[in-house]
Amino acid sequence: MSITDKFIEAGGIKFQYREAAPDREKDSGKVIVFLHGAGGQSPKSSRFPAMLGERHRVLIPSRPGFDQTPIGDCKTQQDVAEAVAKFIAAAVPRQKVHLVAQSAGGAIACWLTVLHPELVDSLVLSAPAAFAVRHGSPSGGPPSLAEMAKRLYGEDPAWDSAPTEEEKQQTGKNAQANMARFASPDANADLKARLGEIKVPVLLLVAGADQMIPEEAMKPYQELIPHCTRIIVYGAAHELPISTATTWVKLVADFVDRGEYFVVNMG
Repeated sequence: MSITDKFIEAGGIKFQYREAAPDREKDSGKVIVFLHGAGGQSPKSSRFPAMLGERHRVLIPSRPGFDQTPIGDCKTQQDVAEAVAKFIAAAVPRQKVHLVAQSAGGAIACWLTVLHPELVDSLVLSAPAAFAVRHGSPSGGPPSLAEMAKRLYGEDPAWDSAPTEEEKQQTGKNAQANMARFASPDANADLKARLGEIKVPVLLLVAGADQMIPEEAMKPYQELIPHCTRIIVYGAAHELPISTATTWVKLVADFVDRGEYFVVNMG
């Protein structure tokens, strides 16, 4: 299994992406496209890409405006979904993919599935943030960087080493540049109205100890998407792929392999 950083031109945008490819004899033939959250690419030392790439080809593109991928003409979430659709068509021609989206990537994944159902075989929403209501900072002020890292990644993050200073700065730049840029003025009411158009099997993963996204923000997905299974990962912090990598990878890989017939069996 190998992990490489690559670039590909798609729809006038040069996408930066990371690819985890299994050994040929282990390759299931299925492709997972992982859409990151508001911070952009996860630290290179994160273990989940290699773990998820044991049997499946995994592509992790930096969305327009993040990391080294230029914004292009994207102004809305729908624009970003169209751009990612072009990335998929270029990187995985004539084949459906399994979309896995973390946090802020969830809205893009939902729009992509609505607008381009011909590209998507299944959808995993991991602590999706589309319908979270932002509250003001408590009287004590914003959390420290250490406290924020704990809220995101939990007590025992699954990476080989902590993010470098350069990665921390890039994560901050990504969030600062894009949180407001692609924020919906009506709390994503337009997306909520179209969730019923998602016909593929959907797995909704909820972080049981999430201090970023309240549990009530998860209800629209389960109530409005016809084939949506919700699983709560108890004790997990917001960034599920890092805070509880082994459990998260097991659930995602099982779902990709078995679709709506997957069985949770943690052995």
